[in-house]
Amino acid sequence: MSLEAKYKKKNIDIQQRVKAEMESVKKGQSKKNYEQLSNILEELEKMMNNKCLALCYPRIIVDSWDFNDNLGLELLDLAELYKRWK
Repeated sequence: MSLEAKYKKKNIDIQQRVKAEMESVKKGQSKKNYEQLSNILEELEKMMNNKCLALCYPRIIVDSWDFNDNLGLELLDLAELYKRWK
């Protein structure tokens, strides 16, 4: 599998996880910030076909999310994969 294919598959998978987390926030089952999640989702969607995007979401995660948050760690891994794909 090419780096681009691997990146795009992972991006789609993580978009689904972010959407699920947003639903959990709506139901009161998650304490994450809905607006942050919405901004992250928008950035993930833009990243699908744009190799030149300067990413903002890693800073959000590093500054305000728990260090051991699984979704946060996966999002940071995706950001690293995105840098390599560029």
